[in-house]
This record gives sequence, structure tokens and C-alpha cells, in this order.
Amino acid sequence: METNLGMDETSFAAACRAVEAVGRADQGVGTLGEKTLHMVLKRMIEPDMSRHEVKLGRYTADVLNDRGVFEVQTRNLHKLKPKLAALLPYYPVTVVVPVIETKWLMTMDPETGELTSRRKSPKRGRAADLLPELAYLKPLLHDSNLSFLLVRLEGEQLRMLTGQKRRPVTPLEFAPTRFLGTVRLKTPADYAALLPPDLPGAFTARALGKALGLPAGQSSAAAGVLCHIGAIRRIGREKSAYLYTIAKEERSC
Repeated sequence: METNLGMDETSFAAACRAVEAVGRADQGVGTLGEKTLHMVLKRMIEPDMSRHEVKLGRYTADVLNDRGVFEVQTRNLHKLKPKLAALLPYYPVTVVVPVIETKWLMTMDPETGELTSRRKSPKRGRAADLLPELAYLKPLLHDSNLSFLLVRLEGEQLRMLTGQKRRPVTPLEFAPTRFLGTVRLKTPADYAALLPPDLPGAFTARALGKALGLPAGQSSAAAGVLCHIGAIRRIGREKSAYLYTIAKEERSC
């Protein structure tokens, strides 16, 4: 079974060239109504633009082709819930989410248009970062028509100097520059593959979040999603906290 939907270095390069050509024709990608990253991912999924922005009842699918519906969502996955609930009874739906593992910060002078600095951001995106957001979609996660495709990328974030003390720079556009691979999330085993191999036999949500590199406030949500999908299961309590273990068989909380 194809797990990356044909996404590879070749399709990435072709998508970037196509989006760049559109940007030149429109005098810069920044003038478009759609962000570069979103456009590149849609082109990777489906080069045929006649299959983009397809009307399905009251909703519009980012892509509809013979493999189903594809929704590219760069953030705020909770906003997809009504749309997914409406489409899942009729179509296989893949939610495509970019994971920016390496980001280069490019700062531009607004007067000259020159780049004044280029540095690597200390923040690194991880596939596990998606887990807390999926808490909003828990009622839909067991639907056999729903899957997630995480696209691992490197890219450049263009920022502009503002001259303001409180907010010295403002982001303009993110452009992906390198394709690093994909992660498919559909089965409990897929979700379990996100877990670090050195987890102890029993662990709390806090310990899980720390191992995954999540902020403390997101640990419980991530554990709830993994338990709901059947990747981990509750086995007891330690004081006021639930104890979990990696599930040996599919069993949701």
C-alpha cells in the first residue's frame, strides 16, 4: 500500500518550480491569495490543477482525485472538524500537515529589499507535535476513511524589519526548500511508531510529554490521543496521575 502518496524529492522539486512560475507571473508569490507552502503541498499531491478546489456540497476540497479528498492544513486542525465530519461518510480523507524540521530565518530590510541576516531557528518541528492538536478530532480518529500525512520539510522564513522595539520583525512568507520524507498516521501502530524507544514500561503523561519534547501543558492531550487510538493504554495510577504503557494489542481508552 502506498504510504507517501507519491510524495518524493522529484514531486517536491516539480511542485516548487510550478509555484515559482506562478509567483513570477503574478509579480511575486506574496501577491497571491494562497501561501507558498500550501500551494507546494497541493501540487505535490496532485499536479493537475483542475482537481484543486473542488466543490463538495457546502465545502470545498483542497484536492479531489481518484485517491480521495486531501486537505492541506498548516495549523489549527480543530477548524477542520465540521468539514471532516461532513466528508468522511462519503470519501477517504487525508489531512496533509507540514512538519518544519529545520527553519532558516531570513530578515529583509523593507527599504532596500536586501537580506540583513540568515540564521537557523532553534525550534525544530517533530511529528509528535501534531498529537495535542488531534485531541480536538478524537471523535473522528477511529473513522477508517481518515488518515494523516505529515510532510517533513526544511525551509526559509522570510521576515521584514519593522523598526519597532516591541516587534522588531514581522513574518512575510515561508518557502519550503527541501523535502525530508513523510509520516503516515492511520493505525495504532503508526501512532505507536512516534513513541521514543527508551520509554519505561510504565509512564505518566508528563513523562511521555517530556520524552516527546512537548510543552508541559500539552502532555495530557497527547497521552489522551494515543490512548484513544490504542497506541498506549492506562494501567493504573501513580498518586494523582494516570500510568500508561505501550499497548501490545489494539485497545482504545
